[in-house]
Amino acid sequence: MFLLAKDTVKFAVLVGLCAIFIDAIIAHGLFWDNDPYWTYWITKSFLITSVFLFGTTFLGILPGLILTAVHTAILEIYYQWLAPVGLPQEPEWLDFNHLWVTGVPAHFLAIFTGYLLALWLWRRNHPAQQIERAETWHFAVYGLLTTVLIVVVDALLTQVVLLRDFPGITFFVQHTLIGFVFVCAWTAYAGVGRTGWIVGSLMLALVWTAYKMYLGPRGLPLRPPVYSGYEDLWWRSFPGAFVSALVGWWLGGYLMKRRRKLEWTGVAMALLFLAVAFDPVFGQTLPVEKDTNALLASARASGQGMRVVGPDPTNMQRTQPITGDISIETSEMGNRWSHVQNTDGMRVAATFTSGGTRYEITVEKPMPRHPLGQYTTWSGVVYDHEMHGDTGIGTAELPTMKPEIALWGRGTVKRDGQVIAAMAPVHVMVSSGDRPMPGIMLEVDTEDKTLTAEPDGYIHVMWPKVEQLQMPTAQTQTRMIVGWIAMIGIAGLFGWLAYSETGRRTDLT
Repeated sequence: MFLLAKDTVKFAVLVGLCAIFIDAIIAHGLFWDNDPYWTYWITKSFLITSVFLFGTTFLGILPGLILTAVHTAILEIYYQWLAPVGLPQEPEWLDFNHLWVTGVPAHFLAIFTGYLLALWLWRRNHPAQQIERAETWHFAVYGLLTTVLIVVVDALLTQVVLLRDFPGITFFVQHTLIGFVFVCAWTAYAGVGRTGWIVGSLMLALVWTAYKMYLGPRGLPLRPPVYSGYEDLWWRSFPGAFVSALVGWWLGGYLMKRRRKLEWTGVAMALLFLAVAFDPVFGQTLPVEKDTNALLASARASGQGMRVVGPDPTNMQRTQPITGDISIETSEMGNRWSHVQNTDGMRVAATFTSGGTRYEITVEKPMPRHPLGQYTTWSGVVYDHEMHGDTGIGTAELPTMKPEIALWGRGTVKRDGQVIAAMAPVHVMVSSGDRPMPGIMLEVDTEDKTLTAEPDGYIHVMWPKVEQLQMPTAQTQTRMIVGWIAMIGIAGLFGWLAYSETGRRTDLT
């Protein structure tokens, strides 16, 4: 039984949703009792939908056994050689047993059960339709050809020209899966007229950008995974993807109208293969550290200060004088809740004398998460965010504060040249102007007080005046303005499209 283009997309999406549900609840919930993290679920849903979308156009909706076998083989190959599970949290390459011994039958049964569930639901809600096979065959090949062309143009324009970086074979596999499902769904429902082509290119660029932001790393499988930062995503990848989609989508329609689809598909795949082959060449042009696009800030203080002493590290009434200096450099990489996606950078150097004793504290290792999970540390660094008081962030014994810079890291503490702690938890806050408790505050192990070499078990010092402070104000404001323009612009675009739509649509023939 063959379906119309719209119904083919609907059925493939239904199979993808049902199959991933069975896989989650039975295979991973009951059989393996694990969670491979959300990248797995989303990427696998696209894979299931892609296989059943393309296969259904040629075989109809009944040969689910064959399509499930094809999907299972592709899935195991994907996780054997292209991508680890657990991204973006903790990447893990699966062993032979989980992939091929238990993975093959478990995944096959889970996906086939999902297919049977989708087939039952479909039959209960849709009358049987018998149509010419050529219609859906033409539709599927158009979707595949267009997607491959877009991916190839994006590889040349965005990855080579704009980013100067080969993103890895896995990157192209993921983008092809997403692009194929999107192009087919968009074509079925929005048509291939000029408006559908332009708006579809914009939406595909947004879908790809969102996927790269949260789920899709670069570099796999030959290099460790890295995630694109703000500038790479929005100043290079997004416009590059948009232009690539415009060109590739137009070429796909042009070639299909002239029935030269098979020859040009081969050419496109050959170009993509050449791009893969040039991986070492592209890799040599990379800077040492890429895809960070961090927000940078720094601060400095010196001279007289005070040190809190006694059993209570928040009691500002019990202090003794200090003299010294502190310098702080931070890079805020974003907050996507995964240390694989982003871990902030910091460099803190503090030297001071207290009671005739000289202390040196250095911090270069961020603390992406609180050791006990009591509150967020924003991957190590945060700017202009409330904490302490009744915020639930840090101790409630200090008043609510909104420091320009706050960081959490692991530091080395020296006393008179001798190391007394190598991985001590350190918290630093920089506040200027009329903010509560202005100055630079440095806390070492004030929560647990396990700094055993110190009589009080902690170090808490403060310089009352910030001598130098640099914040990424211009960058932050630019991102905010661009975000508002984009939000209002896309709302206006779809408002105009909805208002001006007359019900006419150019169909794929």
